[in-house]
Amino acid sequence: MDLLHKTVYATATGIVADALAARNGPGPGRRHAARRAGRHADVGPLPHANRR
Repeated sequence: MDLLHKTVYATATGIVADALAARNGPGPGRRHAARRAGRHADVGPLPHANRR
């Protein structure tokens, strides 16, 4: 019974997380990664105006 409840909670949490992640498009981390692929020490965070 406990396993059934945990499965339901995990499924509901996954559905909500997917819906929240998909509603606004890519976040600042993905936009930053799209500018230059890979890890680079000389690339800092995006300016505050571009975060949204």
